[in-house]
Amino acid sequence: MEPPDDTMASDGAQRGMPSSTTNNTCPGRKRKHKPGGKRKHRSGKYCKAYGCNSSSYITVDGESVLSGITFFYVPKKVLEDKKKSKYWASLVKRELGKDNFTLTKDSVFCEKHFKEADIMRRSSMGIRLQTPKLREGAAPVLHSWVKQTPERPAPKERCCPPPKKRAHAHNKIDEPELHISMDTTASSSSPDVDYNMDATISQPDLDGSATLSPSAAVSPSPTGSPSSTPTKVSVATQTSRISVTTSTQTSRTAVTITTQTTTDFAECDHEYTFVKDNSQTLESYKDYVFMIETKLQVVEEKCKQLEKSVNDLTAQVKELQAHKFSPNTYKDDNDAIRFYTGLPSFTTFMALYTYLAPKAMHLQYRRSSSTVQDSKPYQRPGRRKPGPKRKCTLLDEFFLVLVRLKVGLFHKDLAVRFGLSESSVSRIVATWINFLYVEIPALFPFPSQTAIRAAMPVQFSKYPTTRIIIDCTEIFIEAPSAMLAQSQTWSSYKHHNTWKSLVGITPNGLITFVSKLWTGRVSDKAITKDSGLLDKLEAGDNVMADRGFEIADILPQGVTLNIPPFKGTVKSLLTYALF
Repeated sequence: MEPPDDTMASDGAQRGMPSSTTNNTCPGRKRKHKPGGKRKHRSGKYCKAYGCNSSSYITVDGESVLSGITFFYVPKKVLEDKKKSKYWASLVKRELGKDNFTLTKDSVFCEKHFKEADIMRRSSMGIRLQTPKLREGAAPVLHSWVKQTPERPAPKERCCPPPKKRAHAHNKIDEPELHISMDTTASSSSPDVDYNMDATISQPDLDGSATLSPSAAVSPSPTGSPSSTPTKVSVATQTSRISVTTSTQTSRTAVTITTQTTTDFAECDHEYTFVKDNSQTLESYKDYVFMIETKLQVVEEKCKQLEKSVNDLTAQVKELQAHKFSPNTYKDDNDAIRFYTGLPSFTTFMALYTYLAPKAMHLQYRRSSSTVQDSKPYQRPGRRKPGPKRKCTLLDEFFLVLVRLKVGLFHKDLAVRFGLSESSVSRIVATWINFLYVEIPALFPFPSQTAIRAAMPVQFSKYPTTRIIIDCTEIFIEAPSAMLAQSQTWSSYKHHNTWKSLVGITPNGLITFVSKLWTGRVSDKAITKDSGLLDKLEAGDNVMADRGFEIADILPQGVTLNIPPFKGTVKSLLTYALF
């Protein structure tokens, strides 16, 4: 909407019409000025669009005159909505906040940038508005750099061509053609006789018959008393005649109606509703049948070729599936399952997968960031993950991760085996390892003292109270670039940068405890103290460790420590008892 102000003249003045706000001067007309005085130049409004030089006034012979261009202020709804303001700015090749461009209540755009349909120049009563307005939803979309696509013209009105007459006898029925002849003989003694006859002919039926409903009345003059005879009616089809005879003593009237019908059904409908059959002779029918049989033979040959191709492709797919690197390929080979996954059999593998699958279906896969975002909607129960179907099934992903952990294949090798990209393999492995770290401990709780002693091997008969055997393992890593990280990860025992973890097993060799990773510089005693292992021990337990574990002073009360003897001692094994 364009509100009036002191710098904007009325619509009439803008378009060359006299107005009181323009000192009764017309555009282009020179105004008189005092000799020696300075001519005043007005600035007025300027369009905010990029590359547009429209303004309220133009200079003609040194005089500022109205340009006759209508300007519109930015609607209030656009100014209040940030998204709409950015849209308007983008339409005029501008960006809010850059190059000192802003949209305010004083910003204007000229009428050149709006469609004529978006400008309201007349009111609903048809009265011309003094100040044109913009319609709801209007925007400056017309610019010199925008290619205008002409609107498609409306289709021309086409006259329906006259129907084509056909001479097929089986498409024709008879329609009445009326021929009426009347023969009247009246006596001069009866001039006042009035003859009225009404006949109604119904539409013909499909079999060509027609009906006639005649009614004849004779109204004689009051002076006469003629008696009318019964009316005689006959109805027939084709060329029959229908005669109606009414007689009195003084007059006789004969009406003859001939019916003849000729209607072509083909004229009552479109031509494309009938199948065209150009075969008119028996020989042409034979040629047509031969042509159809030839085409049928060609189609049958193509069908046989396609069926053979489908069978060949099906065989290839089955062969590829038989050699595909997946757990189903080795479901009958427990040795292969044990080699690739470390699990004893395919049944064990499927039992573990069945336990993990319901939660694995809603995994949020790890991205480049170290942490994942909040839970997604598809991670709720009963929801499925959106997007296209994944190349790798959950079962294959689980198998891929176990192969990576057990065999140690590189990501490139796994990507080729499973038909994935290296980045996809990396995301799958990182996500599943974190997932298994949370879910697996619930399946394998720390065994009780009674369970361990019940399965104690014979070789440990001398140490029947042994609960756990512990030691630290170190994993080589690349030297970090940061000096502090190099110092923290350096292992004086391995003479390399390492990660360090505490591992505990039962006397029969079952892994029951694995701590978090620590830097290689941390001592075994510090890891044992802060790993959480001591909280799982009970009074009467015995811990067997290497002689580097000087942890006798940090063990809980009632727990003993067995370590190998140091050099120069006589006993083969030292026992420390803590009371």
